[in-house]
Amino acid sequence: MTEYTQYIVSHIRGQITGDYEKDMQYLYDCSEKYKEDEESADILREIASMMYEILPDDQKEQVGDRLKDLHDNFETTYQAVLDMIKCNDTAKARTMIEELIASVEGRYVNDDKNIYLSLNHIMELYEYSYYFKTDRNIKCTDVMYNEYYRTYAQLLCATGEYGKALDACNTALEWNPVDLESHLQLAEVYILMGDHDEEYRQATENAYRYCCTRATMARYYRNMGRYYLDKYKPETARALYVYSNIYFSSEAADSALQFIESALNAPAPKYEIKELQQILEENDVKLGPDADTIGIIYRVGNLMLESKDYDRARDCFAIVYDITQDEETGTILAQLMNSQADDIQ
Repeated sequence: MTEYTQYIVSHIRGQITGDYEKDMQYLYDCSEKYKEDEESADILREIASMMYEILPDDQKEQVGDRLKDLHDNFETTYQAVLDMIKCNDTAKARTMIEELIASVEGRYVNDDKNIYLSLNHIMELYEYSYYFKTDRNIKCTDVMYNEYYRTYAQLLCATGEYGKALDACNTALEWNPVDLESHLQLAEVYILMGDHDEEYRQATENAYRYCCTRATMARYYRNMGRYYLDKYKPETARALYVYSNIYFSSEAADSALQFIESALNAPAPKYEIKELQQILEENDVKLGPDADTIGIIYRVGNLMLESKDYDRARDCFAIVYDITQDEETGTILAQLMNSQADDIQ
């Protein structure tokens, strides 16, 4: 929001008296006055917010129901996009998601006091607060901007529009800087662009912080294996693909290992774990998940447990147990899975 808009909005808000009829008429007059203004989108949205604030509670409920219907319509449209992608109808999917994005743009605008994020899970709120220190109020959108833009990037890649895909990925990350899939999508775009090895590695390193399951850690090591394969360091790449399979076996890693074996005309050696870890350390590749991230997720699990939000607590403890196999966490998770949450100490 510009200083000009902030001034206008502050002035309008200062004229609110508490008299419902007069205030509503005043706000309506203001909306008419500024509807042609160059900053009309921001000004009218703030006026609409003020109108909602002064509504009687019963009318607020009705408006809330209408907004829910609108939100449900967004979700229905997005599901149609995903269905089209599954059917390989990328042209229609792209048209539809572009229309969807256009319809939701401008609904939330950051300002000096507030920042709006499009989050997937409560734990991401805590990750953002920890890694991106901010004095602004963090508010969550009811629109999945992050996922919309990530999917849009995927569709742009399908038509070779990598520059636009890069922009879409970066926009997705603006809406959710802690979303693992958006970081990985960005890395994928750099692969497709070609000759962007260092950008690809940086995107993969950025993704590492949010890899918190065995499957996502395996993906991190596969991505790093791809980097070293492109840098013509097949032995380092091979160690990374083997290490990836230790975390979570995959056909992608197996195929890469077969390719390296064929290219080198030599089978993979029988690595000891310490030997693999030494190779990783020598190449500045992280060993295991980020301890801070795992600690945050564990803490969020406890907070959800304290507030009796057992579904979210279960999500968090399942992630921690998957990657750590910690006995205490496993016990808590088992009790949550067996609906014995009240017995957890």
